[in-house]
Amino acid sequence: MSEAIIDDLNRTAKLFIDSGAAASLEEAVAKLGTFTMHLTIDVGSTASPTHQAALLTALNCGLRSLLGGVTVDGALDAPLVIPVTGGATLGDAVIELGGVIAPCPPNAPLVVIGGQATADPAKFAIRTTCDGWRGGIVPLTDVGLTMCTEFTVSGALAGALAVAEVFAHVSGEAMAGHRSVGLSLWQLDPDRNWLLTHDDEPMVVDLPSDFWLIGLGHLGQAYLWTIGLLPYADPGDVRLFLQDVDRAGKSTKSTSLLTRATDERRLKTRICSDWAERRGFDTAIIERRFDADFRRSANEAGLALCGVDNPDARRILDEAGFAMVLEAGLGDGAEDFRLIRVHSFPAVRRSAEIWPAVTQAANADGRMDRAATLKGRPAYVDLRDKGDIDECGLTRLADVAVGAPFVGVTAAAIVVAQAVRAVAGGPRITVANIDLRSIDYRSALTAPEPDLITFATAKARMP
Repeated sequence: MSEAIIDDLNRTAKLFIDSGAAASLEEAVAKLGTFTMHLTIDVGSTASPTHQAALLTALNCGLRSLLGGVTVDGALDAPLVIPVTGGATLGDAVIELGGVIAPCPPNAPLVVIGGQATADPAKFAIRTTCDGWRGGIVPLTDVGLTMCTEFTVSGALAGALAVAEVFAHVSGEAMAGHRSVGLSLWQLDPDRNWLLTHDDEPMVVDLPSDFWLIGLGHLGQAYLWTIGLLPYADPGDVRLFLQDVDRAGKSTKSTSLLTRATDERRLKTRICSDWAERRGFDTAIIERRFDADFRRSANEAGLALCGVDNPDARRILDEAGFAMVLEAGLGDGAEDFRLIRVHSFPAVRRSAEIWPAVTQAANADGRMDRAATLKGRPAYVDLRDKGDIDECGLTRLADVAVGAPFVGVTAAAIVVAQAVRAVAGGPRITVANIDLRSIDYRSALTAPEPDLITFATAKARMP
């Protein structure tokens, strides 16, 4: 019983269990089941790969974190121009991902993709807005950005931030829907106003073509989804080295964009390889742990994207022989699940300094302190009182992370953009801290000089 409860639990619903907002597991899932969203796209936006990326990213994230469902309408007979799903039209992609094509329900939060639309002034309504490396959301009545330059990663960012804003609204956060939220993926500096045009943002001409993905869970699948949006002239030029040892569980689909209910018990490497090869990418599967003995061979990908939450693996990131490593970590509790921290290597501080070894006793003490706090929450007490789970199971449940896919995709957009930025001649962000609750109060430290690129690249498809 304990294993089933832990394995099956939706990782976003765990927010309400750990915060005390739900008195039982059933109430937590039911609460998430009241969360809905409606997406709409007009004919003027459907020809844009960036707007399509925003729509399909918002849909994919929304279906996993808003269990009341996501409806979609608009000019969905337009040709699909980003190959993240099969099918010929945008509507085909919506259906394949699990969306429902229908008019906007009366009380559903509205997200307009790109174009103009009207809504009841009393209704929650926002609009995604993108131009080049900049993407985000604005209240529906605001002007936003004028699309001059396509870059699908900014569309993914805008789609993820739209779901984050809807989630904040349905969770009762008063400012949600009444503010502009976005980033320049070219320049994360907190002083940079993402709504203003900056001449230093280049056109994307070349893209990284070899990626080593360490971990294929929440973050790893978000990385792969975002790579799948990149406008490669020939996807066959792209090599993906996919490393993981785990199988998908029932809860995996709640945070991992490429996993479906039918994938339960499948190896994550196989799920991701199947998806990538349908997109035309070349894949290699590595089903062994990333540990102290791991070393990259000279003919393998020189660029690594790390998505594991294991400090032992992170500690050796700059020792494995990669030319560049980009890594993201997410908060995992009810208060901090919207936190993102990004690192890149090589850097002044080595990975072993950032994630020093700690004793097992110290780790155990920290977990026990957290578990002791959480086990006093109503849903934990309810489980104990009903006899559904023993004390050991409650402790393990407390250790399960809160997660939401819109956080992972925001992190992935930042990380993948940093790789593209390096190819374009921009210096790397060596460390950045972002909280989706207050994205303007971020911090970022940039490397003093651009890197000399030592990993493979391929041509982008020009508009």
